[in-house]
Amino acid sequence: MKNSTIRDIAREAGVGVATVDRVLNRRAPVRQETAGKVLAAAQRLGYRFAPADAAVVAPAECAAKIKMGFILLPGDYSFYGSFCDQLRRQAAPWHDDDHPPEFCFHAIDAIEETAAKIRDLATRVEVIGLVALDNALIRHAVAEVTRKGVKVFALLSDLSPCGHSGYIGLDNRKAGRTAAWAVEKLGHNVGEIGIIIGDNQFSCQETCEISFRSYLRERALDYQVLEPIRSRENIDCGYQATRKLLLAHPDLTVIYAPCGGIEGVVAALQESGRQQAITMVCHGPFHQHPLALINGEIDLIINHRLAELSAQVIDAFRQSVLQPAHGFIHLNSAFELLTPENC
Repeated sequence: MKNSTIRDIAREAGVGVATVDRVLNRRAPVRQETAGKVLAAAQRLGYRFAPADAAVVAPAECAAKIKMGFILLPGDYSFYGSFCDQLRRQAAPWHDDDHPPEFCFHAIDAIEETAAKIRDLATRVEVIGLVALDNALIRHAVAEVTRKGVKVFALLSDLSPCGHSGYIGLDNRKAGRTAAWAVEKLGHNVGEIGIIIGDNQFSCQETCEISFRSYLRERALDYQVLEPIRSRENIDCGYQATRKLLLAHPDLTVIYAPCGGIEGVVAALQESGRQQAITMVCHGPFHQHPLALINGEIDLIINHRLAELSAQVIDAFRQSVLQPAHGFIHLNSAFELLTPENC
């Protein structure tokens, strides 16, 4: 008896339905790491293997284990809480019980603390996933631990070259231009646009902002794009920044927020009573985003597919440790567009 469908397993593993079918029914060869990921997902979902299928489970059980760690932004922002949960799930088959993934959290502007955490974590793990500003002190710490043999991957936001092993996240140029396309289609092509970012040194959001402006400039749309304001990837700061933006610009017609702390942005917009008059495009997911779409505080979310992203992260970790000759690994994760009609 099979408690889960192939589609359920494909979604959990972050692979295609055809790949799951090939693994479970042994129709064609599949890479060992991909097969292991599928089998681990099947086991998590309660898929019941027939006795004759016992051999197919072996790759997951015999997979080489690695020591991994993550340095993320604060888990009280729901995006990073969800991301952390997905990383734990995807990493489950690939670590020993006595060496589970280690998670550290830091405020976005805690530069020296973050650099110290990189050096400290590198004494206990083989590979690190890092979300951080593209700051010289952070890059110096990454270069230092990389020389000692520890692999470091930039997650969500890339770093300038510093010896890190790869980048895994959105194609932020596409994300920014998609947001501008949405504004063109949803808006009235006039008025002021406010942009909210976490920090100027967060390269993913810098790229989103530049690409957003570029799209609007190319089409000569009659918008005035304001200078970006910072949320510091924090809910309270996002609320205060948005509140000041709304008070200072009564003609504001659009907000683009490719940042963290969206809960605060939504709260300020709701409090102002102007949510129906302002086109709001942001990145996600975040806590209760379907309700924010349905209620009209948000018109469109450029949504990270966190299960697939996390699966890519763990695959890249294993590849870098077990097959180190591959060089720099650059993986773009897919995003989806959420509206009030498909949330």
